[in-house]
Amino acid sequence: MSGRVAASIRVWRARTVRTSGDRAYVVYLALMVALVAVAPFARAVWLSVTSAESIAVFASPAAPRVTPLVVAALWAGAMLVGRDRGPALRPPFLTHALATSDLPRTGAFRGPLQRAGALLTVLTAVAAGLVFVGARGDGAVEPLALGMFVAVGALVGVIAAVAWLAGQALPRAALPVALGVLTLGVATAAAPGLQPFTPWGWIGLLYPGTGSAHALPALIALVAVSFALLATVPILMNRLGLTELLAQATRWDSATTHATGMDLGAATAVYQNRPHRGRRLRAVRSVRSWAWMFLVRDAVGAVRTPGRLIVGVLALAAGATLITLSFAPAAPAWALGSAAGVIVFAGLGPLTDGIRHAASIAADYPIYGVSDEQLLAGHALFPFAVTVVVLLAVVAACALVVGVGGAAPLVSALAVGLLAIAARVSNAVKGPLPPALLTPIPTPMGDLGAAVRLAWALDGILFAALAGAAAVTVFAAPLLLIGVPAALIGIGVQRWRHRR
Repeated sequence: MSGRVAASIRVWRARTVRTSGDRAYVVYLALMVALVAVAPFARAVWLSVTSAESIAVFASPAAPRVTPLVVAALWAGAMLVGRDRGPALRPPFLTHALATSDLPRTGAFRGPLQRAGALLTVLTAVAAGLVFVGARGDGAVEPLALGMFVAVGALVGVIAAVAWLAGQALPRAALPVALGVLTLGVATAAAPGLQPFTPWGWIGLLYPGTGSAHALPALIALVAVSFALLATVPILMNRLGLTELLAQATRWDSATTHATGMDLGAATAVYQNRPHRGRRLRAVRSVRSWAWMFLVRDAVGAVRTPGRLIVGVLALAAGATLITLSFAPAAPAWALGSAAGVIVFAGLGPLTDGIRHAASIAADYPIYGVSDEQLLAGHALFPFAVTVVVLLAVVAACALVVGVGGAAPLVSALAVGLLAIAARVSNAVKGPLPPALLTPIPTPMGDLGAAVRLAWALDGILFAALAGAAAVTVFAAPLLLIGVPAALIGIGVQRWRHRR
């Protein structure tokens, strides 16, 4: 069986012959990327983890209570991701050839599953090692204790990989199960007494420095659950249907094609669900106020994809929580603010469909009887209203729980929301990649053209991160909050004038 699969893959790969020069160039490219991108990023992560602010977070008494929630969110997220892009996936033609043969799924798709699971396991193990170093901020790192916690992180990755596959094999059950796991994770974080009775709670009991008497039973139970879930992998793989496999393979191939061309908006649109709820609700109503008409229209459009709307609102709430926590004593304000800005920017995606629609038709003749500027402003009302309500409400509630002043987080949250909407508008009118950016930029360090194109593709996320950091540090460095909006508005206006 494995021989037939290997022979099929050899035939598939033989369609493009690679010379020794091609292989040497791939090795050279990998080394250059490791030196130019991976090494500086790894150094930045290490310096961030070993900083005083991060050590204060990882070594705080609240860290073992938050850990179960983080682990539960990871497992629930892996299951939800599996509904759209599972780990057992091959290119479309190869997927069709293998899935329609008499080969069992366990042999035909074992390779990509093993690679995806190994990568996820390595990432969680490395993350666990960094957390251990941060929690032991005094520098006294015991190799045995470090190795044990890294092994715990690897087990978390194994369970996440199985959850990822479960989401692919059981897409209908993935959503309720993931919501149940996330709800229990929140309950475990709120009531630490539940930790000995939940798998994500066992990770909190094994957190460095806790010294819990339940640590050894929790480790044994975690190992047992991991092996039990691994035993279900063949059953899950044999439940993979041909239609679902082909749909996921086709969508992933299309998304990677768009991403390679630096069109990240089109890549994410591939995974946007079609409206399926509230189709009988009238989106456009005859009202006197044009603002109210646009508000109702975008609200009805968002309700028709309830899953995206809920995820967007939850992302806004998470960003508001991080903004509030950034004002806690000894908290890494700039890091939490940057993360909050990116999360709020991502959460605005399901709320700004109207803005993207207005930008897509703004260069043509007006078809709605209003100007381009009025159309864009009308579609910005709904995301503005939802963002302001969610951010201010969650920040006010979190400020009471955390015990910090409410005025400063409210001001910062409002600034983050407005700048994130501005970044979404600028991203919507950006248009295709300008041909001028395809020109090489030779420097003594190499060609920086790829870095410039990557910055152009990710400018919305970069601006959101800068806006979040500037908003939470506005009282210490107000000039940054002036410079970021000025640059964002300037770029947005320039793009709007040259829209096509």
